[in-house]
Amino acid sequence: MAEALKVACNAFHATKISFANELGRLFRHLGIDSRMVMQLLCQDSKLNISPAYLKPGFAFGGSCLPKDLRSLLYIARMNSLDLPAPIGALASNRLSVNEV
Repeated sequence: MAEALKVACNAFHATKISFANELGRLFRHLGIDSRMVMQLLCQDSKLNISPAYLKPGFAFGGSCLPKDLRSLLYIARMNSLDLPAPIGALASNRLSVNEV
């Protein structure tokens, strides 16, 4: 259990760093202050920095999450930027849907 927790924590930290760096590249390209965006993102402790979404189970859905991920990836593609983390989130979600 302890080793699983250590690996989970480090994988989560690496994922957060990759996410921030990828959005930083995109926002810098668009002239947006990525540090300010991340500072504001971290202020939302109800959903963004909380255990709310850290519950293994079914895939994400609804109208906002898939739409906004695809929108983010479209903007990146139109600016010739690669964002593997959001691409991976959509791919992982498809796998979760297909498991049911």
